[in-house]
Amino acid sequence: MALTLGVDIGGTKIAAALVKNGEIIKKVERAYHREQIIEDLATAIYELDPAREVERVGIACAGLINSEQGVITFAGNLDFENFPLRDLLSPQINREISLTNDASAAGWGEFRYGAGRSFSHMALLAVGTGIGGALILNRSLLLGAHGLAAELGHLHVPGATEKCPCGLIGCVEAVASGRAMERRARESGFASTQELADAARAGEKKATALFDEMGWAIGAIAGRLTNVVDLQVVVIGGGFGATFDLWEPGADRGLHENIVVAHLRTVPEFKRAQLGNDAGVIGVADFAYGKV
Repeated sequence: MALTLGVDIGGTKIAAALVKNGEIIKKVERAYHREQIIEDLATAIYELDPAREVERVGIACAGLINSEQGVITFAGNLDFENFPLRDLLSPQINREISLTNDASAAGWGEFRYGAGRSFSHMALLAVGTGIGGALILNRSLLLGAHGLAAELGHLHVPGATEKCPCGLIGCVEAVASGRAMERRARESGFASTQELADAARAGEKKATALFDEMGWAIGAIAGRLTNVVDLQVVVIGGGFGATFDLWEPGADRGLHENIVVAHLRTVPEFKRAQLGNDAGVIGVADFAYGKV
């Protein structure tokens, strides 16, 4: 495979990498300013590839992305709305650009080169500040009619009543994301999620119960999703996925309690993501050359 270039726009910094066959050859990270993001992206790309060896660039960004038009339809954390990134950046770098959602990019990276590479039907749940998702079905990334598929963080948890920042009630993001667990930790007398995790690892019942509830919520939506698309594996990524050992038992229980005839079928397994923070740049590099 030819050398490819992937860029992941995070909340405060840009990560960009030259990639070949899923391996990062060279990587740069730099802070950016929202008001000059086009210039900051161009600088990072030229720093990686000053000789312009790579003709196409894949870019991943959180939020609702119109991949066909190369527009960030909405990215609340970045305060972008109908932002024509491709049309603004392409003349600056003289390269073709593919734009997609960051969770879709990370999911594709894990499927092609990480924890999902042995499977044909996979979901990624990126558990961070929020919860992002990606679906791989029959070895193809599900994007949907408008590129907005797999908003898995907004699936409803049975019995949940918390209001999500999106406006819906009972989303798994409102119950089991890093932001939600930070709130629940404080409500239970813990100073932070780190203190909550430390207490859970020490066996404190109040802390273990909170992680058990978190796991059950994620397992429940994984189970109900499996009822629809018959998954083989659910890959857990994101920064808060590092606590998976604390909520894995709850997730397994929630999964089995929400799958139709779980005792008569093969249920999906949970696996930790393998590519870490590089999943997005590795995955989106494939997008640039239409390998999805």
